[in-house]
Amino acid sequence: AAAFLAGGRSGEALHVEDLRIAFGGVQAVTGVGLTARAGEVTSIIGPNGAGKTTLLNLMGGFYRPDSGRILLGGRDLAGRPSHVVARAGIGRTYQTTQLFPRMSVSENLLVALRGGRLGSIGSALFGRRRDEGLHEAAEGLLAFAGYEGAVDRPAGALPHVDKRLVEIARALATRPRVLMLDEPTAGLSRADTGRVGALLRRIAAAGVAVILVEHDMNLVMGVSDRVVVLDAGRAIADGVPAEVRTDPAVLKAYLGEGEGEVEGIARPEGRRPPAGREDGGDVLAVRGLAVGYGAAPVLHGIGFTVREGEFVTVLGANGAGKSTLMRAISGLHRPIGGEVLLMGRDVAAFSAHRIAGDGLILVPEGRQVFPELSVEDNIALGGFARPDFEAGSEIERMLDRFPALRARRGGRAGLLSGGEQQMLAIARGLVAKPKILMLDEPSLGLAPALVNDLYTVLAELRDEGITILLVDQMAALALSVADRGYVIESGRVVHEGTAEEIRGEPALERAYLGGFGGGGDAAAAG
Repeated sequence: AAAFLAGGRSGEALHVEDLRIAFGGVQAVTGVGLTARAGEVTSIIGPNGAGKTTLLNLMGGFYRPDSGRILLGGRDLAGRPSHVVARAGIGRTYQTTQLFPRMSVSENLLVALRGGRLGSIGSALFGRRRDEGLHEAAEGLLAFAGYEGAVDRPAGALPHVDKRLVEIARALATRPRVLMLDEPTAGLSRADTGRVGALLRRIAAAGVAVILVEHDMNLVMGVSDRVVVLDAGRAIADGVPAEVRTDPAVLKAYLGEGEGEVEGIARPEGRRPPAGREDGGDVLAVRGLAVGYGAAPVLHGIGFTVREGEFVTVLGANGAGKSTLMRAISGLHRPIGGEVLLMGRDVAAFSAHRIAGDGLILVPEGRQVFPELSVEDNIALGGFARPDFEAGSEIERMLDRFPALRARRGGRAGLLSGGEQQMLAIARGLVAKPKILMLDEPSLGLAPALVNDLYTVLAELRDEGITILLVDQMAALALSVADRGYVIESGRVVHEGTAEEIRGEPALERAYLGGFGGGGDAAAAG
């Protein structure tokens, strides 16, 4: 298989110059440039919403850039359709596997080996003999990728890790000069992640330029020759892993600013910690929570508590399991095991609407307002399940709390800005009179000034004694308003403490940017 790849069109670098694209008024990628060299692994990392997948879609021909060049072998592929880009030598895998599920493993590879030529009736009847060399190549590529299962098995019936390996083998069957992989280890165990890391190094050693987008920072730091860091669509760092990991701009992008980032917010260290309910219980207690998608575990025995009137934050890198945790607690994803105790009662098996009716309210990632309904109607929906809901007075109170919504009260919610929609989602949650208000990535996609406004509101809610559980990628900001926090990594709690304790804890930086040794071990595994 290595000879197959080396005998193809490998050996050339991919050069991206001043690439730009906007969606509406949002600049998703702004002036990004990078070079991915043959024989090297170049990783692209960045916080949520940084533009990583958008950049891959530009390089793969799924989006047409507004400007910029994508040069491979002296040919500018910018704006060319995806099939032209693929045949020019850029292969790709995806965040979710895109195998042909009803075709066998070998047939998936034969599609790529034939270069899109499906053949004739004659080749269908007598093609096995003619395709003998292609079948051998397919089996060789599968072995190279580490796939050990049956080649005649339907691809849709494979375990998760085998689907990943087969998709990588299929991408290699096109003999790419450049192979782009979008989160290839998502949902994999530590051991299987190590297998993929070792495979990436083998692919690079065969002369292919590997471009990796990945949330597992231990893997990234262990297998990469160079790392490019994006933030808000811009490249803020480009260098070897050791340089990037300690770059102040990278630390700021992942962890937020240091002390005093948001003016006017009184830090909670001086507050007296909430003592909990009179009966000694917690508003929310999660014990041994295990959650997975199919056969892929995501959360492994998570446990934490939130007392009445307390503001608790859960921190961790992309893919650590934060949003999965929020979905599991709120009933949107059924746990495999463990307990979710709301006011002392286990609600882990309850439906989402019943959990919300009991007082656990989620403000979801992406706001998810009803775009065709008015601002007033969106707020009113928060009180739908409350028999004591007084729409007129309570909507007025929310409009007093969020003045920017008052002028838009009769307008469609879908026409609000991102910051206004986030305020609307919080107002909708507050109208439900939550026993605990959970917020999932509320700062995602907001401009810095709007993020500051958002956290000013969260600090006010904290000071009013509202019980809050927050997940947000802006670690420093979250810690500026929280009483306590938990750091999770790969679906496990790795540190807990007061906000002040966590702020200076090395485990926080490791959770976001990995450490050296873990990725190298992963790459050497298998």
